[in-house]
Amino acid sequence: MTNPLDYHDPEIRKEVLERQRRGLWTPEQTRSLAKHFGLEPGMHLLDAGCGYGYSLRAFGPWCMPGGTLFGCDRDDALLRTARTLAAEEGLGATARFITGDITCLPFDSNRMDLTIAQIVLCHLAEPEKALDEMIRVTRPGGCVVVMDNARSLGPGGGWSSLREPSIPQLLFNFEAMLRHRRGRKRLGLGDFTVGCKMPGWMEKRGLKNVSVRGNEKVSWIAPPYASPDQQLELQKLKERLAVPTAHRSHLARQYDPIYRAGGADRAMIRRLRRSGRRNRRRVEEALEKGTLAYAAGTPLWCVWGFK
Repeated sequence: MTNPLDYHDPEIRKEVLERQRRGLWTPEQTRSLAKHFGLEPGMHLLDAGCGYGYSLRAFGPWCMPGGTLFGCDRDDALLRTARTLAAEEGLGATARFITGDITCLPFDSNRMDLTIAQIVLCHLAEPEKALDEMIRVTRPGGCVVVMDNARSLGPGGGWSSLREPSIPQLLFNFEAMLRHRRGRKRLGLGDFTVGCKMPGWMEKRGLKNVSVRGNEKVSWIAPPYASPDQQLELQKLKERLAVPTAHRSHLARQYDPIYRAGGADRAMIRRLRRSGRRNRRRVEEALEKGTLAYAAGTPLWCVWGFK
């Protein structure tokens, strides 16, 4: 089974692989993290599972002048766009993009000063194998960085003006989330708690000075939606709502095997679909009336250690 997110859809790719990543860390955080990673001019950086190469472009300037930037992904179409974006930001002469798998990186051992993977390992059936490869290609004294989902065992946080869920609804949501998480693992689709496990995995493999930072980004909107950030959030929301009904139904059906693998019965799956349709209608109605408000964060951790 493939990942239920349809990465062949260009809008979904843009949202997940570029714009979403750009919003996870503030520029101040990125500058701070670059210092924590020990980045200096002349270093070699690898963005493993790079997608559009956002991490390469975000941290590459600290390796200039004299540095070399590598992006590696198994999807050649993503790499073509990554080359274009790197060139647009003035990194084309130093950025090299190579086809390869993060669980078997096509690089010599002990080569990189910094090896980073952002929101990659949570999608893998064998995330520890990818971490081992990242460590292998990093030189002694170099830094290994994983930025990834670190969802706790509880249901997601946040707030919405649409309604206050009842205790039975919260319990149902919690069970559905656990079924989904269990199903993903059973089908080899990854684990969104991987960030929570990463500090222990790094120390187990002998990395030194393992440190963790959580991102502080919270997406929120409230009338009158005046700020540029809220306008961007509204734009993203409207784009998601504009997805054709047939395509939304197709994506919803792709999630059914995940829930079933996690132990959900037909009644739960039908209830989830009905709930999703109701929530969508509530959002559309509130958006039309100008009353929609919500606030939610993404539980993402940046974990790093030195070889």
